[in-house]
Amino acid sequence: MLYGEASVSYVRSPSIACDGFLAAVDIIDRRWSSVVIQAIAKGCRTFSQISCYSNKLNDSSLSKRLKELEDQGIVKRTVVDTRPPRAMYHLTQSGLELVPILDALTDWGNRNLLDQPDSSSEANP
Repeated sequence: MLYGEASVSYVRSPSIACDGFLAAVDIIDRRWSSVVIQAIAKGCRTFSQISCYSNKLNDSSLSKRLKELEDQGIVKRTVVDTRPPRAMYHLTQSGLELVPILDALTDWGNRNLLDQPDSSSEANP
C-alpha cells in the first residue's frame, strides 16, 4: 500500500454510505426543492412570489414541494387572517441551516459549470 492510501474492504456491509448524507441529498435532490428553499431564503413569502422566483416551476409542482418541505420540517406555513386568508412561508431553523449549503452549491456551479471558457476556442487559438 502506498503512503496515504486507505485500506478499503469491499466486503458488503450493512451501511457504507452515511445515512445522514443520503437523507439530506434526498431532500435537496427532489426537483424544485432547492429552488423553493432559495426563494424563501431570498424573501419570497407567498405562493405567487415563490412561483415567480423560477418561471419554469408550475403551480402543481410548487404546491407539492411546499407540502413536502413543510412535512420535513424545513418550511413553516402560516395562514394570515386576512380576507381572503393568505398563506405565508418561512424557513424553519432546519431550513435556514440548508441555505449556506445551497449557496455553496450555487457558487460551485457558477464557477465550474457556467463560467467555463468555451473549450472549442482553447483548442483552436
